[in-house]
Order: sequence, then C-alpha cells, then structure tokens
Amino acid sequence: MSNLEYEIRKVVLDNAVRYEGEASVKSVMSALLGTRTDLRPRAAEVKKIVSRLVDEISGMTLEQQKAELKEIAPELLEQPEDEHEPKEMPELPNLDKWDRVVMRMAPFPSGPLHIGNARMVILNDYYVKRYDGELILVFDDTIGSDEKQVEPEAFDLIREGLDYLGVNVDRTVYKSDRLELFYRYAVDLIKREEAYVCDCDPSVWRNEHKVKGKACACRRLSVEENLKRWEMMLDGTYPEKGAAVRLKTGMDDPDPAMRDHVILRISETDHPRVGTKYRVWPLLEYSWGIDDHELGITHIIRGKDLVKEGKIEQHIWSIYGWKHPELLYYGRLKFQDATLSKSKSRQEVLSGAYTGWDDPRTWSLQSLERRGIHADALRKAMLDLGLSIVDISISMKPVYAENRSLRDEEAPRFFFVEEPVWSHLQGLPPDLDTAHAPVHPDFPQRGVRNIPLYPKKLNPEAPVIVGLPERDYEGFKSGDLIRLKDLANFVVERGDPPTLQYDSKSVEEVREADGPIIHWIPENSVPTEIVLIDGSIASGLGEPDLRSVEVGTFLQFERFGFGRVYEKDEIVRVAFAHK
Repeated sequence: MSNLEYEIRKVVLDNAVRYEGEASVKSVMSALLGTRTDLRPRAAEVKKIVSRLVDEISGMTLEQQKAELKEIAPELLEQPEDEHEPKEMPELPNLDKWDRVVMRMAPFPSGPLHIGNARMVILNDYYVKRYDGELILVFDDTIGSDEKQVEPEAFDLIREGLDYLGVNVDRTVYKSDRLELFYRYAVDLIKREEAYVCDCDPSVWRNEHKVKGKACACRRLSVEENLKRWEMMLDGTYPEKGAAVRLKTGMDDPDPAMRDHVILRISETDHPRVGTKYRVWPLLEYSWGIDDHELGITHIIRGKDLVKEGKIEQHIWSIYGWKHPELLYYGRLKFQDATLSKSKSRQEVLSGAYTGWDDPRTWSLQSLERRGIHADALRKAMLDLGLSIVDISISMKPVYAENRSLRDEEAPRFFFVEEPVWSHLQGLPPDLDTAHAPVHPDFPQRGVRNIPLYPKKLNPEAPVIVGLPERDYEGFKSGDLIRLKDLANFVVERGDPPTLQYDSKSVEEVREADGPIIHWIPENSVPTEIVLIDGSIASGLGEPDLRSVEVGTFLQFERFGFGRVYEKDEIVRVAFAHK
C-alpha cells in the first residue's frame, strides 16, 4: 500500500465511523483537498483511490471499521473534551432594551412534539438558560381547522417531550383561558376603527376583494354597526363561518395575504378544556400579538414560514405603541430520512396502524426516547444548525453518530440471530463448554458474559446445537474455516443439518486463514423482537443473559445495531436506535 493510499484510508475510515458506517466520496474529497493543497493537482488520481476505498470500507461492519481505525490512526478516535459541545450560538439582539430575557414556546396541542419541533424548543431553552431568563409554555389551544384539532392527550404528551429534552418552564399558559382578554382587545380595535366585522361570503371576498385589492362594503361601516355585528357573532345570530373580524392591515398591501387579515372567526367545535363556552375564536397570530405583549415576551424564535404572522403581530404592536419584541427566524428544516406529518401520525395512531405515539414512524420525541436517543444528541444537532435563515436538508446520521458517541460506553454487548440456521458442533474438547464474551470490548474491567453451550454444561455427552445467522451460513462452503465469536474455530460441513467440526481456539489462526468471525446463539436463547425504524419487527433469539437485562437498558446487538429494551416478559422487546 502506498503512503498516499494509507493516508487516504485513514480519512475514509474516519468518515465512515462518523456516519453510521457509510463513507461518502464527496465528504472525503472535501476533507482531503481542503487540508492537503498538494493533492489538488492530483484530484483525479485521488478520487479514483477514494472511490475504491469508500466501496471497500463501506462494505465492512462499523465494528470492523472502528477496529482498523483504532489500529492505524487511534488519534482520530480520541474525542477532544468539547466534542459534544454545540457550536457557539450568536448573541440575542438588542439585549439592552430589556430588563430580562423572556421567551415562549407556543405548540399547538394536536399531538406530541416531534423531531421537527425540537429545534424551536431547544433554541428557546438554550437562550433562556444562557441569559438566566424566563421560559413560558403557551399552549396555542385555540380552535383550529377540521384537519388540525386540539387533542386532550396532547397537553401531557407535549410536557413529556419537554421532560425528555430536559426543558424546564417557568410557567404555563393556555390560550383557551384567555378568550375574554382577546374579546376586550377585539372590541377596542373596532372602536379604534382598526378592525371591522365582515359578513361577506369568504370565496367572494377572496376573489373580488383580496385578489383585486378592493375594499368590501363592510370596511366602511360605522363603529356602532360593527359593535352590533360583534355581538351577533357572540350570541349566535351569525351562523358558523357567517362572519369574521378583520384587522385593517390595508387593502393596498402588495402582498395579498396581508390584506385585511382575519383575526377572529366563528367556530362551534367542542373544545376539550372549555367545551362550548365560546363560539368566537382568535387566529393564532392575533392571539400572539396580544399575548406576546401581555406576557412580556422579549425575543421570539420561530420558523420563517411564520413571517406573515410576525407582520400581523407587528401591526398590532404598532397600533398600541407597544415595544416590539425581537423576531428571529430560521429556515425550514427537512430530514432526508424522516417523514414528519403529525396529522397522518394521528390518523395511524387512532386507527391502530401505529402502536401508539411512541411508534418509531411518528418521529415523536416519545418515539426517540423509546429508541434510546439521548436528548443531548438531538440538542447538539439542533444547536449546530444555529439560526440560519437558509433552508436545510439534513440526515439523521449526525444525531445517530452523536448518540453512539454518548451512549456506546454504557451499552453492553449481546448476540442476536434473526433467522438461525441450527448447526451441530462436533469434536469439542471436554473443557470447552462455555464462551466468555466481553460485556464491552473497550472496557475489560466490566467483565464477561458467560454463554454456556447448552446442554453440554449440564450433560457432557449431549449433542450441542448452535444457531448461525442465515446470511452468514449462505456464504459458507464445506471446508471453510470460521470462528464462532468468543468461542473457537470450526470447519464447516454443509448438510441437513449442517455440522461444525472443532478446529482450534486461537483467533489468530482464523485471521491468518482470512476466515469470518460470526456471532451465534445457543439453543436455550431468549425470544427477542426488535422494532425497526419503519415499524417492522425483526424476530429472533438473543443470548441467554438477555433474560437478566432491565427494561430501559441501552445495548448493542453485535453486527446488528444499538437499541433500548422497552418491554420484557416471555419475549424481550427492543426498540432499534441505529447501527
């Protein structure tokens, strides 16, 4: 191997280990040419080597990649002290305008928080802690659309998500408790001639007035007539959707979406907290405009899809001459390997297609917690994105890589075989009745797991049968030398049933023969189910010691991946985390 190929191999291995065992030609080339200016004139030659090594190394298991990297470049596996610290975040603007930073999270309670909501939560929590400020949880539980409804269980589900992220709120506010406040301001805005009650047909108003920028007759009505109409909205004279309060944001605004925006409307939907007490409900941007002042909010962090709502708020603040809170926007976030749809997840949960809100396909914070994703892994990923206004498409791989780094040390190792091929062991030495596998290969002080060769431990004359992974067995030929990991070396004899003839104990012998080292399970193993990210279940057997593992344990099934035990009876059930 040339010196150049040797150096490139280090970089490819490092890239693979960082990203779930899958190296990227583009990432490796960027790293190489960015740090080695001498290689830039040889870019074509370098790319050929990189492409070949990426194909080779991506075909290795993650454990094999780590082992080789540890051997040829251990310094790349050593983490600096601040490895898990997120990038430095910018200062909040105009801090001198405020006595104390006060921020709010305002989730709509239609279901639990999911991974996409985590960015908003984590950013608010970060800045409040940074400035020793106040964080308010505001449940935006106003009546939504038919497709987006307030769900009674969502209030507790949202709190559970905050607990998982380690977010403490100083107080909690429900919008449904504040309707009288919003009504008082509605009346005041009408009296100020800043709002009016419009009973035009919505489609007519949209096509004839909003699109054309032409005011309807309702806009010119007197204050007295508008107040009378307001009472008719409240007392039921107007039917549902029969009238709405519009804010005079201007019919000449260049943005049609900003023209005399609706701020309150009629809905007779039953509310889980206040029932049918109210029939006129504020739109979120109107309630925000009032509450962000009333609650003393100083800084608001939200996605840029809410820029229009921010303008409505600013319009209201300007009417009253209130100090404007600072509005900070970040770009849209798309996960390449996670489909986020709270409404679809709700339908699937209600129908029973999903097992619950902790089903991995919901991508809720509950589902991430069940899988054993450490909150700090998610926190680092979100803070590393910062407050960029640019739309970002990211993979879950950085979250998984960080989670592995945070949790690998605690994770005991176990064998799991999904579709065992039962094979007879022959010629075993009398003293070979138990395999001694490390609890964790990097921490020998944690001891070993003993895997008895059932039933030889009880009856030395009894036949010994072990289960091999079908995917491994299919690649074996009679006469191949293989090693049952942490036990011994055997020669394969294909047949029905297959037999494995004892050969030797030393791992060096199988390495010299370039034979595979595979995991396995004895006959008395534990029925095990692993719930995968797509909701499918990998059923198989786990080694006997799995019976003693406690619910909540984060572990690694060797050559399969990490996961968290979430239930245990006759079957041990594990939620898959990542490789």
